[in-house]
Amino acid sequence: MKKYASFLGVLLIVAGTLLLLVTYLLHHTTNWLLTSGLLLIVAGIVGYVQGIKFNSKY
Repeated sequence: MKKYASFLGVLLIVAGTLLLLVTYLLHHTTNWLLTSGLLLIVAGIVGYVQGIKFNSKY
């Protein structure tokens, strides 16, 4: 599972970005949609950094 943490982080970043894009294109910018997109991106960044941290030799 630790091996795939960085891939999961990238997928969360892409999902958050796509959510923000869809809300912008549909002109449906409510606070909970924008906040959930932001939280997906932040969780993806944290997951990606943790994946790199666990895969490194140091």
